[in-house]
Amino acid sequence: MDNTSFESRTATVDGVEEVTEWVDNGGRPFYIHTFKPTTQPPVATVTLVHGLGEHIGRYGELGQNFAHAGIQTIGFDQRGFGKTGRRSGCLGHNEGIDTVADDIAFINSRATIDGVPHFLFGHSMGGLNVLNYAARKNQNTHVSGVIASAPALQPGKLVQRSRVTEFLFHLITHVAPKTRIDYSSYIDKQGGNDSKLKNTNESDDGIEFCTMGTISTIVKRGPELIQSAPSFNTPVLLVHADGDQITNPNGTRSFYLRLPDTLDKEFKVLKGVKCHELDIEDLGFSLWDIYIKWILDRAK
Repeated sequence: MDNTSFESRTATVDGVEEVTEWVDNGGRPFYIHTFKPTTQPPVATVTLVHGLGEHIGRYGELGQNFAHAGIQTIGFDQRGFGKTGRRSGCLGHNEGIDTVADDIAFINSRATIDGVPHFLFGHSMGGLNVLNYAARKNQNTHVSGVIASAPALQPGKLVQRSRVTEFLFHLITHVAPKTRIDYSSYIDKQGGNDSKLKNTNESDDGIEFCTMGTISTIVKRGPELIQSAPSFNTPVLLVHADGDQITNPNGTRSFYLRLPDTLDKEFKVLKGVKCHELDIEDLGFSLWDIYIKWILDRAK
């Protein structure tokens, strides 16, 4: 079955209405998934941004849990990824982090409800993307808060390169930005629940490669955001495992320490956790409950 052939589907299960549809943004079709609470009016809205190689279907349980708490959530498959990437464009190529920020703005325009606080949530590359959006596009504070899970502000130990190698990488990227990089060798080193990780990685909508252009724009923007952190104006919750080897918790710590003293900010370090995919690790507590409480406390 062609999973990009439909235009809109709606289903309501256990108090959550889920709508999957295709929408056009400047001639580019985007696959979006909305989770709507049906037992109460939304008290907050969220735009959910997935990570590298992922797709919005990866976050179905999170969207459902948000909706059960009265948080209406909309997520989308980014350029180059998931159903969006398979329908048009170059698979694995996001066309630059600033283009992604424009796409988030477009999704926000569909997600927001007058008088209801709006938030952003992103994991890994998505965590970098939501921090970048808040830093570059939230001067008018239309976004009430940002949650960044394991944000890709700095490469982890498994993916770090020497300065010479990084220089050559960016040089080649300038000439051939759509050249593919296979990162399948890192997939099984993300830690977490092995069975859940296997199911996630075997999804038809997930990919195990991206372009040099996508990686280059991530690697460059992380340090820029850390340097500009003193001017960051959006309430933020940062979450990172101290044993993450894909994205570096030290980069998240550096960003946090440079944030304004007066900013509503929190950095939750998961000590002794050697995992990048935090939501599939058995932590002994629910990260989702922490996210929900953080949003609801700021939606009052």
